Amino acid sequence: MGIIMINCPATGRDVSTGIETTDIEGLPAVTAKMVCPACGHVHDWNKADAWLAHSGEQYGLRALTR
Repeated sequence: MGIIMINCPATGRDVSTGIETTDIEGLPAVTAKMVCPACGHVHDWNKADAWLAHSGEQYGLRALTR
């Protein structure tokens, strides 16, 4: 599982959409809207704009290794 991420066009930061999924390719070809946690504006995005972050990447965390 991963979190769908997009790039905020206002700040250039990578931001989480808050959507967790296993595959972006299976998403429908529609435009979604989200309130951006980086700038507070509403952004439109689709699967071409998105990627999956795994293991806490969206929070700047690294996976634990033992």
